[in-house]
Formats: sequence, C-alpha cells, structure tokens
Amino acid sequence: MRVTATQIADWAATKMAQADLPRLVRRLCFDAGTTRQIAFPAGDSTYSPGWDGVLYSEQGNAWVPAGASCWEMGCDKGITSKANSDYRKRTEQTTEAERLTATFVFVTPRRWSTKSKWLAGHRAKAEWGNVLAFDAEDLEQWLEQTPAVALQFAEELGLSGWGVESPVRYWQLWAQQCSPRITPEAFFIDRTQTRERLIEKINECLRQNKQHTLAVSADSLEEATAFVVAVLNGCPELVSSALVVISPEGWRFVETNRQLRIAIAARTEIAVTPTLRDGLLVIVPHAVGDVSGKPQGDEIVLERPKIYDFEKALVSIGMEESDANRYALATGRSWSVLRRQRAINPAIRRPAWLAAPEATSLATLCLLGAWSENKEADRLLVSQLADKPYEEIERDLRELSQLDDSPVLKIGSVWKAKSPLELLDLFGGRITRDQLDRFFRIAQEILSAPDPQLELPSSERYAAQVHGKIRSYSDLLIESLCDALIKLAVRGTEQSSLQALQVEQRVSLLIRDLLEAADGERWLSLASCLPALAEAAPDSFLRAIEKSLMTPDAPVTRLITETDASGSLSGRCWHSGLLWALETLAWRPKWLARVALVLAHLCHVPIKGNWGNSPNNSLFGLFRTWLPQTAADVQQRIKVLDLLIAREPEVAFSILEGLVRNGPQMATLAARPKWGDDDAGAGRAVTHEEYWQMHQAAIERLIQCSTGDAQHIAKLFEHTDLRDGQELSKVLALVEPFTQTSAADVDREAIRASLRRKIHWHRNYDETQSADLDELLSAIESLYDRLEPVDLLLRHRWLFANHWPDLPVRTRDEDIGARGGLQMASRNSALIEIFQVLGMDGIERLIRECRDAGVVGAALAATECGKVKWAKWIAEMGNEFTPSEPITFCISGLLCWLQQANSTMLIREVLAQADTRMWSAERRARFLVLARSEQASWEQATACGDETEQAYWSMVNPGHLRSEDSNIDFVLRKLLGAKRPRTALRCCQYDLKQVDAKLLFEMLQRFMQGEEPQGMLLDSWHLGEMLTHLEKSGEIEKSALIQLEFGLFPALRYGQESCAALLYDSIMTEPALFAELIRILYKPEHSEWEEPVTDAHRDAAGTAWSILHGCARQPGTGGDGTVDHDAFKQFINDARELCRQADRLDMCDQTLGQVLAHAPSDENGLWPFAPAREVLEPIEMEEMRKGFHVGARNKRGVTSRGMWDGGGQERDLAAHYRSHAEKLHLTQPNVADLLDKIARSYEHDGKREDTEANLRKEGY
Repeated sequence: MRVTATQIADWAATKMAQADLPRLVRRLCFDAGTTRQIAFPAGDSTYSPGWDGVLYSEQGNAWVPAGASCWEMGCDKGITSKANSDYRKRTEQTTEAERLTATFVFVTPRRWSTKSKWLAGHRAKAEWGNVLAFDAEDLEQWLEQTPAVALQFAEELGLSGWGVESPVRYWQLWAQQCSPRITPEAFFIDRTQTRERLIEKINECLRQNKQHTLAVSADSLEEATAFVVAVLNGCPELVSSALVVISPEGWRFVETNRQLRIAIAARTEIAVTPTLRDGLLVIVPHAVGDVSGKPQGDEIVLERPKIYDFEKALVSIGMEESDANRYALATGRSWSVLRRQRAINPAIRRPAWLAAPEATSLATLCLLGAWSENKEADRLLVSQLADKPYEEIERDLRELSQLDDSPVLKIGSVWKAKSPLELLDLFGGRITRDQLDRFFRIAQEILSAPDPQLELPSSERYAAQVHGKIRSYSDLLIESLCDALIKLAVRGTEQSSLQALQVEQRVSLLIRDLLEAADGERWLSLASCLPALAEAAPDSFLRAIEKSLMTPDAPVTRLITETDASGSLSGRCWHSGLLWALETLAWRPKWLARVALVLAHLCHVPIKGNWGNSPNNSLFGLFRTWLPQTAADVQQRIKVLDLLIAREPEVAFSILEGLVRNGPQMATLAARPKWGDDDAGAGRAVTHEEYWQMHQAAIERLIQCSTGDAQHIAKLFEHTDLRDGQELSKVLALVEPFTQTSAADVDREAIRASLRRKIHWHRNYDETQSADLDELLSAIESLYDRLEPVDLLLRHRWLFANHWPDLPVRTRDEDIGARGGLQMASRNSALIEIFQVLGMDGIERLIRECRDAGVVGAALAATECGKVKWAKWIAEMGNEFTPSEPITFCISGLLCWLQQANSTMLIREVLAQADTRMWSAERRARFLVLARSEQASWEQATACGDETEQAYWSMVNPGHLRSEDSNIDFVLRKLLGAKRPRTALRCCQYDLKQVDAKLLFEMLQRFMQGEEPQGMLLDSWHLGEMLTHLEKSGEIEKSALIQLEFGLFPALRYGQESCAALLYDSIMTEPALFAELIRILYKPEHSEWEEPVTDAHRDAAGTAWSILHGCARQPGTGGDGTVDHDAFKQFINDARELCRQADRLDMCDQTLGQVLAHAPSDENGLWPFAPAREVLEPIEMEEMRKGFHVGARNKRGVTSRGMWDGGGQERDLAAHYRSHAEKLHLTQPNVADLLDKIARSYEHDGKREDTEANLRKEGY
C-alpha cells in the first residue's frame, strides 16, 4: 500500500495529525535489533512538556541517526517559524556536552520547500552533533521501506486495497463485532503459555531466516487469526514487519515488499498458493477439527479456556458475574461462539454449518448433548432416537466436526455439542414431533429404571463396578439426557416451534410421573439427577417432595437415611443432589417459601456423619445476612422467616440464632441454575443497609421466640451485645420472670450458665477500662446473683463440669498456678457447703450428677469434710470399681490428687477394709489401678499376693516411661509377665535408649505371636524405630532378627518398610532366602502346591508379596551402597537356578525384573546401569523384561495433578524412557525395545489423561 506525499500533506491539515504524528514516527523509527531507547509520546501525551521524541539507536539507517537523537515535530503551516522556535528553545535548554553528542531532528508532515536552506544554516552553527529535517516527501520514501507501518498508516487514512490488512486493523474489526468488545487481555486469559509459545516459535523461525509455515488451530479460523494478530500487536518488534492477507491478491503485496517477515493468512484457503521465500514466515489458521487440511510441520493449538478463567475473562470485558457464568456454559467456553451470540452484525449470528447437508444429525445432538461411543447401549440409544443406523450418525458428525467453527466436539470416545444451548437455539426449530416422542419415551425408560448398585448392601456399593452392578448406559449419557430436559424447558417457551409441540408441559409431566409416587429406591436411583429435574420442572418437583413427606414412610427421606457416615470407606452422600436441587429452586422468589419449608422438614431427619451438605446448612444459606443464596429481596426473605417461625419454630430459632452470630464466619455458595437465569445478579454480596436490616429483623424475632423459654433465652444471651442498651433491656426483661421464687431451678441455672460465660469473657478479654466495665456488667452480674438456684447441687454443679471452668471473675492476670488455686478454692467452698447442708449424701449425689466425677475426687483430696472415714467410704461406695461408674472416677481422682504419703496410707486402710470384707483378688486389683502408677502402688499390689499382683498388671496402664526412670525394666517385665506386650511396647516407644535389646526383642516377638490381641496397636513409625534399635544393638542373632522382621513386616507401612534393612539385605545377598520367598508366594508352574494351602500359608504369602514387590535394594549392594557387579550377576544366576529346581523360574524372573527396575544409572547417566542391561538383554529373558516393565511402572507410586492438567506428566516420563532407549538401539536392542514399550505405555496413558481432563473441562 503506497502512501504519497500529497496524501501525507493533506493529512497534516486534520485535527488528528498533531496527536498521531509522534506515533507514526515512533513506528518508523523502531528497529528491534538496533533500538535501545525510544520515547515518542502520542495522543493525549503530546501536550506533556519535554522533547517530542528521544531515541537511541546503535546503528541507525537512512533516516534514523546512529547514537542519541532528540526529535521535535509539528503540523503548523509556518514550518520554518516552528522549526526555528523549537531549535532555539531546545538548544537553550540543553547543555553543550549533551548537544555535541546528539542529533537534533525536526519532522513536519507538510511539504517544506526551504528545508535544505534551513538545514545548511543550522548545521553551520555547529551547536549539535548533527541536524536533520524530514518533510512529507521524506516520510513517503521512509514508508516505502516499512510496508507494515505504511499499511497501518494507510488504513488510518482510510485507504484500502491490495487484499491485506494490518494486524491492528484486523483485531479492531474482529473484536468490535462483539458486544461487549473483546479485549486482548481477556482473550489471553488461560492462554498465556500458548501466547509465549507462539512468540518463541515466531522468533525461532525469523532467526533461521528460512522459508517457514506455521499452523495455528482454534475453534474457528477467525479466532486463530485474531489470536495471532493480538499476540503480534503486543510485540512492537514483530508487528512492525507483519500483516494479514485477507484475499489471494494480497500475496502480491507481500512479494513486492520484501521487508515484510510475517504474513498471516486470514483463512486457510487464502494460503493455498502463498508467497514463499527465505526470511518469510507464513502463519496459516485452521479449525481444530479439520485434520485433513492441516499441513505437516509446526502447529500451535489454541485450547478453549477453562470455565472459571472464561468467566473471569467475561467479567473483565464488562459482563455481570451471573451472566458470565451462564455465557461460559452456554457458549462452551468458546470466544468464537460468544462473538457470534453477541454479534452486533446479524449476519455473523448464523454459522455456515447450519447449511451443511450433514446438519440433519444435529437434531440428535440437540436432544442428547453427549454420549460415549465405547458404550454399546449408548450407540443403540442414539440410533433409536435418530431412527437411523449409528454409522450414518457418526459419519455425519465426523464431517461436521471438521468444519470451521464446528458445533461438534470429539473428546476421546465421547461425542458432545460444543455449545448445547446455542445448538438448540439455532437448530431447535427443525426438531420434529416424532423425534420428541422418541426422546421422551427413551427418557421415561432410562430414568425410571432402578440403579443396579442398590441390589448390593450399602457396604459393598463402592465396588459396584467390580460386582457388575452398574447401568448399561454411560453416566455421561444419563447426565446429558437430564441436561436436555432443562434446555427444552428453559427454551421451550421462547421458540415458537417448540412451544407448538408443548415441550415445557411434556417435561413437567415426565418429571411428575417419575417422582410423584416414587418409592425410596426411585429417589435413590435418581439421586444424581435431581438438580436437573428440579430446574426442568420446579412445580412438579416440589409437589412430588411435599407429597412424599406427607406419607407415613416419607420415601424421599431415604436419601438422608441411606447416607453413610462421612468417614466410612463406602460413604456416599446420597442426599447432596436433593439439597442442590432445592438450592437451585430457591434462587427464584416464587419457590423460596416452599423450598424453605421442605428443608425445615428435612432438618428433623437425623444424618449419619458430619457431612457439610445438610438441610440445615442449605436452609441457613438462604437467609445468611451477608451472602443470601436467593434472588429474593430482604423483605421477601423476612416474610419467609416469619412463615418458618409459625410452622417450624425450633428450626426457625436455629436459623435466627445463626443470623445474629458475631465473629468470623464462612459460607459455601449454593447450587445455581445451569441454564435458567433465576439467579441473575444475586447471591454475591449485599449492601450494608440490607445486611443490618436482616440482622435487626433476626434479633427482633429471636427475642420474640425466646419469651418464656429458658433454653432459648440462654442461647439469646450468647449473641446479645451488652453495649446495645435497647437490645439488652429487652433481653433482661425476658429474664426477669425467672428471678421469681416460682421459677424452676433448672431454668434459672440454664440462663445463669449463659450469663456466667458472658461475664467471664468480658472480665477477662474486654479491653474496656475497669470503671466502664463495672458499669457495663453491673446489670447482668446483679441478675446473675438473683438467678442463683435454691438447690445447692444445681448451684455448684458447674464447677465440676471440667478441670478448668470459666469463673465469673477476672483471672487473666494470674499465672496458671494461681488460676488453678482460685478454681480449687471455689470447688472446696462448694463441697464444704454441700457437706454441711446435705452431708455425704449430697456429695454422692454430686458425684452422680456432675459431668466429671474425677474433678470431684480431686477436690475432695484438698477439702476438709468433717471426720469422714474415706477408707470405709471407698470400701462401701466403690462396689466393684467398675470403670464406667462415676464413683470409680471420683475415687481415682481422690487417690491421684492426695499427697503421696496420704494416698499410700489411704490405700493401706482400704486394703485393710478389703481383708475384712473378703474382697476378691480382681477387685483389689481394680481398686489399686485407680491410684497413681508408681512404686508405692506396685509394692501394695505385691503385698496383696501373686493373684492380686497378676490381676493388677493385667489392668494397669503405666503411661509412657522415659530412659531416666529407674523402674523401666521392672515395669516392662511385669507387663510381659501379664502377657501384655503391646502395652509394654507403648510404654517405652518414645524412649528406647535404656531398654534392654533382648527384652525389646522378646516384647516384639510376643507381639508378633498375637499376645494381647485387644491391646492398642503400635504405629508403623515406632515399630520401625524398634527394629532399627535392635539392628544397631548387635545383640540379636541374625537369623532370629530376620524372622522377626519377616513376621512384623505387615505392620510396617507408610515408608517404614525400609526399617527391615537386615531382611532386605539378606534377601538380596542369600539366593536361597530369595528362592524360599518365591516358593512361599507362587505355586509350581507345571503342577499344584506341594502341600495343602492353610491360612498361615496365605498370610506368609501375603507378607512375601509385600517384601518382594517393595524391594528396591539391588543384589550385590555393599554397606557403602555401591553394587559389586560380579556379586550382582552371581546372585541372579544362583537365584534363577534354585527357582528352576523349584519349578518357579518364570515368577522368579518377573520378580527379579521388578527389582532391577530400581537399578541405578551408569556414571554417564544411562539407565539402567550396565549389569542390569546385560542381564535383561538375552532373548530368553522375556519374563524378566516383563517384570522390569511392571516394576518401572509401579515404582512411580501415587500421582496427583490439577483437574485440568492432562497427561503432561506421562509425556515427560515417555520422553525420559525413550531418551535412554535411543542410546541402546544399536548395542542392546532388546533392552531398548523394552524401554520403548514403557515409553509407549506412558504415551497411551497421557492421551487418556488428556481425554479425561478435556471431559472435566466440559463439565463431565
């Protein structure tokens, strides 16, 4: 595109020239290879003070001076006057040193007849290093040498032709067709890596200075081209030599202007006969599905953004958040589809694929949005719905998938609509009555069928696939079928053709038939479908639930009662779908009241476990003051609250209590409609005014609901702000009737407990000044005193609820000892008062009624209770000292908190009573166990005789012993004598330094043999530490220690298997031991087992499997970790020979292969190291190579990845294994082939992970 001097001069007279001239000069000056500094403010910035342009170029060219240059420019008619003014001003403002090393440049877009004379005069002054001047004639010539800049400038002047466009203009025309306009920043969200890869690839091609073609694939050709130009527009060093070819004629422009280095074809067909020459990169767009049209060579694939990133992008260009969510789903995350749906130009809204002859098959895709062709039942159903063979449908879809901006996606074996809602909008008018009839008949058949997994017990349903109890159709198809019901219902009233077929009514009737008389099995079978069914037909859905709840057995509640505890292996939250369905409906104010009443009803059904999905949480979320999950306004929500108060008062009170709760809170967003817009603009935040309006309404209703109810008042006080005088006075008025003597003590104490917690918090943690705090608390402290129960036990029982009760006084300033002293003093005072008034009967009643009887015992140890004979009292009250009895806890507290001398004396006195009362040895032992486990108690047990001592050590828990404890050996041996090795091991597990190795060995041996089966298990880590301790001690015979490690191996988990170091060392150095494990694990290859298989044999085989398949130690490994190559080979030969004799050679080879998979690398990095390769290479080692393949795969262990990451990890592993294989093809071909097989298996896995990630991106 040629721009003449006349056209430039004409432009100089326009308003825009003054602002745009610096931008033009900046483009002309910039050279990525030589420009080091450039600043030419343009647009509004032209009015800023300073130079019009500053430039530093290392080399310069015909127009740009080398080194530093300072630029002035203007569009004034008086060119010479303007130039003189600028020259004089800048010369005065610039130091001589700066001037003599820089060039002064003046630019005018007008013709300047006296330019040469002006230049001569000013150069003669020698005030600058050099002086240059350019006018319209110079700019014309300069533009001729920069065709990309000339093209863009020509477009700005309104000149067109040649079949080319600048990248800037192409982007503007493409992006502005959408409302709101697409911005590059939004377009690049979740595509940053692709953008960087494209820039890197372009730069690589340009550096090679050869002929290159690069393919860029996207949903549509236009999107691919738009992405390329958006990337180039962000790179000034690239866009200055790039253009877009919009018709075949444009290649002549590219051929003529050899300075151009990047040519982007706007469409694939334009690049059929492109200009090809060295130094030119041709970028060709392609549709993702068009496999046949893509050239061989480099390709950049532009993936659609992930849904959350696409939502962010839509919000960033000005969409409401709720609309962004809906459009992200409706457009299938495709910018091409969004641009079409939101097009300003109506011609863009109708895609070309609608006219394709294969489009008739899209009716099936409208009604079934996705299916898996791997499932025969899916293929049959699709064929049945389309009323033609599946092969024809698949052929049509394959043709459609290769079209530009195709409506069809093929992900692995799954066919799906890219933008399901758009497809229905565009194609729904072509769906016939017969097709709809077939669809609803199929939907009825599939959705009414029971889920086969329900035939299994709940504990086995997690393994339904193993048992073959799964549906014949894919979950994908069932989900898509339900999704179609929503689409038909949502769009059924908007399209006249669907409206005429009464689609909405048919959907409603279908769901009514499915649910209205549904039994529990039907509700369970449809559990995952309920959100879709609710959105498709809200009234039918709610009516079905309401009717179900009114029946005696309420079948819908099976969804809750069938839900297992959340921690169980087979746990499934069956009711989550029901809650999400109700949450979805609650967005619409019309359904809010009915949904709230249903959820309130469901709140009464007990839930096993601690599931976050609960009716109470869903109900509370509808009214949450700061994040209500409904589109109902605050007045509507308050009306529904009033309805709940009237019909479900207890549930309503719980909701109100939550609404006024202070402090940090968290919320989980509720389920939203998938295709409807009931949630538009709602559920994200509320105004400050709306928050307080809801909060105040909740407080008022909470006060009303608490009138006359002590439990409610107690809870109300927890949320009352003492500084809100009006609120506090209302709450205090509710309490006043309970200060009367006629009020029940239980009610008074309930309120008093709440007041006590309130007073404690303010006295200890409120930073208010003391005098102000006294005034603040005076009213409730007075009320606290007046509410004191008459019943002494009720008055004091709270002191014995736990060891650290909250006292209604300030204790924060005291140290922990002083605080304990205050609490103990309060308890002592209470006990004395109870004893003085009620005697020991009162104390005994307190023991029975308080929450922690042990605290009572501890307090009794420091309290003077007259002349109570504690020994006699214990002997009479202790009965059999049953562990679960409160009196037993009390006696234990008393014995443990008495000083040692007093405790010992009391124990002797009780034992004297025992002699009189003829206690059995076991009863004496149960009594002694209640005391501290210490020397004095052990001596008392010994003094009672062997039978009592044995019973004592069979019951006592000595706690954790430390190495400084001189009695450690005594205690451990006593526990062993009582056949309690587990307890003994737990006593010493934290400190093994002083434990005798032989004693520890004996404890472990007896633990392994099954003694004390009901004792607490040891964890793997401590077992491993014990084995390491034994190995280091050197005191245990090697064979015995190996046998012990073998027996304990099943208990070593979570990485502690390596602690059986001696066992692994022996297995890899003694071929006979290795062969014995093979013999235990595998049967002979040509006969049956030599002897009957017993349970013990099965257990041993399981242990052998764990040991062998966890073995990473290589044969011949020395103490320093190095491998002796000769010993390595000798071990393998000897082990194979022994296993050949035992008729187990194949399994021996496979096991050895798995061990060799853990082999190290050679010094040069080649893996596996040479001895392993030499063993694996012979042709007869096929079984060993199989084992190596399995071992290499297994040693990878557990993997994790982002849900959308795909198979990148697997491709990295494949590249790793293939890189080693390539070095071995000529020297060890069998090993190379083995490594290639492993690489291919990971490549296959990578493709599978890609497919699964892409399906997750689609919401499946």
